[in-house]
Amino acid sequence: MSGWSESLLNRRQALIALGLSPAALSGREGGESPFLQGFYAPLPGETQGERLRVEGKLPGHLRGSYLRNGPNPRFKPKGRYHWFDGDGMVHAVHLDPDDARSPARYRCRFVRTAGLEEEERAGKSLFPGLMELPDLARVSRGMDGYKNSANTALVWHHDQLWALWEGGLPHRLDPKSLATLGADPLAGAWKGGFTAHPKIDPVTGDMVFFGYGPAKPYLKVGILDRGGRLKAAREIDLPRSVMMHDFAITTDYALFLDMPQTFSLANLAMGKGVFGWRPELGGRIGLIPRAGGEPRWFPVSPGSVFHTLNAWQDGDTVTLVACRMPRFPSEVLAGEATEPAAKDAPRLWRYEINLATSRVSEGPLDDPGSEMPRMREDRTTRRTRFAYTLRTDFGGWRKHDLVRNTTSRLDLPAGWRGGEAVFVPKPAGTAEDDGHLLALVQPPGDAPAHLWVLDASSFSAEPVAKVHLPHRVPAGFHGCWLGG
Repeated sequence: MSGWSESLLNRRQALIALGLSPAALSGREGGESPFLQGFYAPLPGETQGERLRVEGKLPGHLRGSYLRNGPNPRFKPKGRYHWFDGDGMVHAVHLDPDDARSPARYRCRFVRTAGLEEEERAGKSLFPGLMELPDLARVSRGMDGYKNSANTALVWHHDQLWALWEGGLPHRLDPKSLATLGADPLAGAWKGGFTAHPKIDPVTGDMVFFGYGPAKPYLKVGILDRGGRLKAAREIDLPRSVMMHDFAITTDYALFLDMPQTFSLANLAMGKGVFGWRPELGGRIGLIPRAGGEPRWFPVSPGSVFHTLNAWQDGDTVTLVACRMPRFPSEVLAGEATEPAAKDAPRLWRYEINLATSRVSEGPLDDPGSEMPRMREDRTTRRTRFAYTLRTDFGGWRKHDLVRNTTSRLDLPAGWRGGEAVFVPKPAGTAEDDGHLLALVQPPGDAPAHLWVLDASSFSAEPVAKVHLPHRVPAGFHGCWLGG
């Protein structure tokens, strides 16, 4: 049973007490979701392609695989479908600049979760989505009320590739074939949700991660050593369940944003989504000592944060850079596929915490309209100069210089859409931005997608190389680069 499903079992009586019978707690049929159309429209199945056409010249150090995860429902969804609900599908572009016959190959495969296997046996969708009440009749029989769709992100650690979804455990994948190798790579050592955004300390090799849910303990933190063994696990006391999609680490701390973006089954019982927005509760940042010890909490302005960039320590100052919105996006609450109003769009934001005075200074680093921040990952826990973000309308990218406080923009042609840009450093590079950005790009309509290779230093609008994929690729979430 997935992490959130176990929590749901503990809350079943509370929901019934609100006047809902078990039969009323299942999903309902709904209309066509905007997340099933246009740029979001799913692919009908798995494919692969050899000897892809490469326009331009692949840099010699790009020998490896670009991988990206994202939602792609296998069957017509049951009830109100949200983008967060679809089955995980991983798209892989394998690159070898020295192979003249086939410098680029492509494959996409579903993550074979238990829920997907069950639906394939039934020949239809069986699970409600996050905009629906959970199927607690299933939960009461020890089955999943929500599906662990493994659709959000990917991480490489201790020579293993994991597909992640924060409501349940990771799934292990073969990095070449993308075959699903197992549904619990932690072998029972961890129970409950597992974040889609674990952080790997480049010095120690530790993976720091967390899980949150709708029942106590609302937040748990864990650490895997470089060999994949669980070396620490602890519960963090929170007054309520909140949606915590991401966090950050420094050398000494794990940083958590306790913002008023609530995560509650009671919202569902009132006909709302599972997420809520209660700014009157305020906001705070928690510093959890990685080596053990009491958390310290610091008040900040209430805001909504989905993704962080990085955090670091400098004397008594801890700095966190994240993408912040002034409120939880109504588009997510309502399950819409619209861009937020300019005043509500996320923007790169800096928090500076003075440990000596317990004061926090905070403020924006750029105009609104930036999300999915990426950087050179070996800078994790260290001061970061450059950040790369995706425009919230998918229309291009921004490069942020956090030292000079400048932003460069790279816009796609009208009607084109891009995805998160993954930074790959040059092996012999000396500057922090000495490397390339890899991103999937979708031309208008059903035209085949590209993988663009951009020079991260010059941030030129003309890609170094374009890999032409066999077909269109729907909008997705997060990717990674596996060298070698």
